[in-house]
Amino acid sequence: MNKPLSPFVIFTFLLLSTLPAYMTCISIPVSDNVNKLSAGKFVAKTGWFSGIINVGWKGNANKSVDLTWAGNVGEVKIRPYSIESNKQQSGAIGVSIEQTDEVQHVTFSVKKINGETLSSTVTVPPAAVASFDVLRTSINPGYYFSGAIIDMGVMLNANAINKDTFRAKARITEANGELQGSFGNYGWDPGMSNRALEDNWATWNILDAYVVDTDGNRADIGQYIRLDIEWGTRTEQSGSSSANRYDVPATRASWYKLGTGSWSTYHSFANIEVIIDQEMAIDGIGTLTYSQNEIRHDPLFDAFDPTLEVPGGGRAPIYRPDNASEDNLRPLLVWFHGTGERYISMDINGVTVDNPCANLIGNRALSFADNEFQSIMGGAYVLAPQSTTSGWNAGRLNDMEALINKVVAENFIDPDRIFVGGLSMGTGMTSPLVLSTTENSINFAGAMLVSGGSFNQDQAATIARKGFPIYLVSNTSDFAGADHINTYNNLIEAGVNAKLMRYPEGPVFDGEYFFGAHDSWNYVYNNLVADEDGETIFEWLAKLKR
Repeated sequence: MNKPLSPFVIFTFLLLSTLPAYMTCISIPVSDNVNKLSAGKFVAKTGWFSGIINVGWKGNANKSVDLTWAGNVGEVKIRPYSIESNKQQSGAIGVSIEQTDEVQHVTFSVKKINGETLSSTVTVPPAAVASFDVLRTSINPGYYFSGAIIDMGVMLNANAINKDTFRAKARITEANGELQGSFGNYGWDPGMSNRALEDNWATWNILDAYVVDTDGNRADIGQYIRLDIEWGTRTEQSGSSSANRYDVPATRASWYKLGTGSWSTYHSFANIEVIIDQEMAIDGIGTLTYSQNEIRHDPLFDAFDPTLEVPGGGRAPIYRPDNASEDNLRPLLVWFHGTGERYISMDINGVTVDNPCANLIGNRALSFADNEFQSIMGGAYVLAPQSTTSGWNAGRLNDMEALINKVVAENFIDPDRIFVGGLSMGTGMTSPLVLSTTENSINFAGAMLVSGGSFNQDQAATIARKGFPIYLVSNTSDFAGADHINTYNNLIEAGVNAKLMRYPEGPVFDGEYFFGAHDSWNYVYNNLVADEDGETIFEWLAKLKR
C-alpha cells in the first residue's frame, strides 16, 4: 500500500522559492528508484535561459535526493516541483540560468541510492549583444555628442520601446587625455550637478527613443533604435562684450585641448565611453547587452572629402554638390578658419594625436554645406583649407593659389563664380589672395572678411582694378575688426562695390546663443547679415558673377 506523504514534506516543497546564487544543490522528493533526469526545452528571454529539468522515479516519492549543478557562471534560479499524490512518479523542475557574455555548460546531477549518477547538461548561449554608434552634431557654439543609434539585429515594431526602455551614462576624455567633469564657465552646467557620477561619468538624459530605418528616419518597423538625449550648451552675456557657456554634462565633443598657451591651443576631438542599460524588456527580444561601436561624425562633416593633398602641408576638406556636372558648373566658396582650428599632430604618452578637419566644426564652417546656403546657391562647392601650426599669412599664397587652381581644374566649377572668405586669422589668407597679382592669381567674383582684415588706399585700388565686391563683417567691441570702417571708406573711395555690417557694442548674439564680441562669423553662418534692403549675405553671394 502506498504511504501518504507527511504534511511537512508537502509544505517544504510547496514553499521553497528561488535559491541564492551561491547555492549549488537542492533536495527534491523522489522514491528510492530514480530513473530519469533530462533537460526539456529551454528558451532565452530577458537575459535568462529558462526551461525545465524532468525527473522520474518508480514508487512513492517519500524519499529525497540532492539535485546539484555545476559549470554555471551566471546565477541559477530553481523552482522545484511539488508532490500532489502518492501516484505521482515524475516532476518538472523550473530552471533559469543567467546568461553572460560566454557560453555556459551547466550540468545537473542526482545520485541514486546504488551510487549511480544521472546527469543532464544544459548549454546556455551567451547573452545577445546589440551594438550602438554614438552620434555627434555640430551647432554654432561647438560639436556635441547628441545620442546613439542601436543596431538591435532584429526587426522591431515602433511601439516596442520608449524613452524609459533604456538608461545611459557617459564619460568623455579630451584629446590631451584630460577627463571632462568640472562645473562652471566653459565646463559642465552647474545647474545639472545632480547628473555627475563617480569617476567623471555623467548620466545622459534620454529625451526620446524610437525605431528608425537605415537612414535614421522614424519608422513603424525597423532594425535600429535612435536615442535622442539632452545635449548642447547654455550661454549668457558676461560683462560688456563677453559670454559664458555651460555645457550639458558629458556631451561636448571637441574643444581647444591640443597644444599649450592661450594662443597655441588647437581645436580637437574628444573621445567618449557610453554605457547603455536596458531597463525594460522588449517584446520578442528580452533584455540585451549593449556594446559601443563607432563614434559617428555629423553627417555634414562626412559630406566633406578630406583626402586632398595640400601644397605646403595642412588639410583641405572639400564639399562637392550633387548637382555639379559638365553641363551644370557650380560656384566655389573658399573659406579660411581662425587661429584655433589649425592642424596639429603631436605625441601624447607615446600616442600620435591630431585634429584633421577640426576647422569644419570649431566654428561651424559646416554651415556652408547645410541646406540654407546650398539652396540659395543652387548647389556650391566649399573648400575649407586647414593650415599647419604656422597659420594663415602671405607666406602660403603660392600654396593656396596652387590648391585652388587644382580644385577648379579637377571639378565642375564655374570659373566666373569663385568666392573667398575668412574669419579672424583666416582674413590673413583672404587678403593676400584678393590682392595677388601673380601669374597664378585667382579671378574671384567676391570676397568676405569677417572679424579681421584691412586694406589701405593702395590695396583698395588694386581690388578696384580687379573689379569684384567685398563684404566686411565685424563687431564694434572687437579689436580685430577695429579697422573695418577705414577699410570700408578706402574701398568705397577706390570705387569698389563694398558692404559693411558693423554690429553695435556688446557680445555677439545669433538669436539663440551669446558669443564673445570677436565671433561675428556666427552672424554669417546663420545668414543673419543683411543690408538695408533686407538682402542677406548668402543672397548677395549667390548673385555675384564676374
